[in-house]
Amino acid sequence: MHVYSPWWLDNKKLDFPRGYHIEYWGGMGQPSYGFSWGIENLNGKYVVKGQQKQPGGYGKSLKEDYRFFYGCGIGMAGRGEAVPREDNFCAIDPNVVDKYGIPVLKFNVKWSDHEIKQAKHMKETFKEVMHNMGAVITWGGDDDESNQYGLAKPGEIIHEAGTVRMGSDPKSSALNKWNQAHDCKNLFVVDGGSFVSQADKNITWTILALSMRASEYIVDEMKKQNL
Repeated sequence: MHVYSPWWLDNKKLDFPRGYHIEYWGGMGQPSYGFSWGIENLNGKYVVKGQQKQPGGYGKSLKEDYRFFYGCGIGMAGRGEAVPREDNFCAIDPNVVDKYGIPVLKFNVKWSDHEIKQAKHMKETFKEVMHNMGAVITWGGDDDESNQYGLAKPGEIIHEAGTVRMGSDPKSSALNKWNQAHDCKNLFVVDGGSFVSQADKNITWTILALSMRASEYIVDEMKKQNL
């Protein structure tokens, strides 16, 4: 199952500048080894056959919880855009090489207040939706400022983009507006590397559009014998 909620609010009325979408998951799944779903640590109460029940515990009560919740689980995940920052960058590592002796990239990335506030808004929204569904939150409901509201590490959940920035100034970017390297006219980068940020949408169509645009430019420049 893959259900998707696009961004629905006006950022001008919020305390962060970029939107996000929501992805949902749920359905049946094979039981796993040991505990799962956090049922043993549930907070709150739910109703079974007209009677309010405090979940969790062990033994007979815990077995009842597993029978009750199995197959009715649902989860929500937010995917938002990070704000482009000059102090987020990658560079060739001066000390580390790969198995072929080639220097590796070293990433210098951290979240800003924008992303943390966005994640806070996500969690508040998820809780509101879950509450209105009558759900019992079994995982992620206790995220707070101490763990940046459940934000994953930079680059952990990603459709890879960036590291070969597009821009008009060769001092601050690697590619021009045609995806062409400032320093090498015959070099074009037509994957997601030119992006300075990634929207909450998947980037495939934009990559294809920029690739077609660059290809048309290459043909025109070759006709002019500029390449």
